[in-house]
Amino acid sequence: MNNNGIDLKKTNRKDACSFLLFVFLLPYVCACLWGHVGEETDKLKEAVWKDGDGYVVGAAVEWGVWELPMEEYLVYRLSLTMPEEYHLEAKKAQAVLLRTELAAMYREEESREVVVDGIGIAKFYKNAGGETKESLQESRRAVEETEGMILTYREEPIRASYFKVSNGFTREAKESGEEDCPYLSKVVCEQDPTSPVYRSAVRVDKETYTDRILEILEGDFERKTIWEEGDFSFDEAGYMTSVSYCDGNGEKKEVDGETFRHLFSLNSASFEMTREEDTLIFHVTGVGHGFGMSQFEADCRAKNGESYKEILSDFFFQTELAKFE
Repeated sequence: MNNNGIDLKKTNRKDACSFLLFVFLLPYVCACLWGHVGEETDKLKEAVWKDGDGYVVGAAVEWGVWELPMEEYLVYRLSLTMPEEYHLEAKKAQAVLLRTELAAMYREEESREVVVDGIGIAKFYKNAGGETKESLQESRRAVEETEGMILTYREEPIRASYFKVSNGFTREAKESGEEDCPYLSKVVCEQDPTSPVYRSAVRVDKETYTDRILEILEGDFERKTIWEEGDFSFDEAGYMTSVSYCDGNGEKKEVDGETFRHLFSLNSASFEMTREEDTLIFHVTGVGHGFGMSQFEADCRAKNGESYKEILSDFFFQTELAKFE
């Protein structure tokens, strides 16, 4: 016993031999007990990289990042971006567009892994290791039957735009100053006016209207000018592209169409306006920005017998399907 009250025992020869034997055998014991864990982890990593040709998506959610092989992520993403009851061929077209979005991200970041906003996808996490929900079956089929397919223009992934319902036409990108997307052109959507959400109306009082416009403009503007003198511009398809106002110095300031519609929660930038005393009424047609593929029209065309390849060809001028590798 030492001065600190700690019992000091001498190590005899038998104890020393036992200790050396334990040290010698420790690596083998660890290998037996945990070696397969590392092996399985490596196999899992191999499987993940093999699935989807090695492309991984990190879905950023509240509790962290959920990593998924690209093709598996697309199943969940597709189920979130297109109604469950839509035709399989319409879902295939949507799956190709979603994969094209990712392909553009992989190429831009020069990586086989990208991180995306995981809002909405977290609800699938608990079911990831179990049986697939019935609601995912058609989405999975659409992804599997278009595996690896993306839409390209001049051998590059396109800007894969889509939205819910048009005002009867899709928009030309060049009218918005985007000359590098000639495949986004005006397309007639005959079935969209039959959508139950085709028409909507929003009422905005005078004070709210002027307040929201003044919040985003810089300059000396009179409230009367904002209320009475906005100069609205629309593209050939009927979507608002901008509105301009003159300040006290005669200088014009603009608000673009998409910013304007979001200011007042309009379903789209395709609208007409009427006034009732101190209230402005927006009569809106369509839902979404109007560029690319109208999902409702795609579903109608699919139900009329068009394949996903024909649908994509209709909406994206002079593009080609290609295998993403």
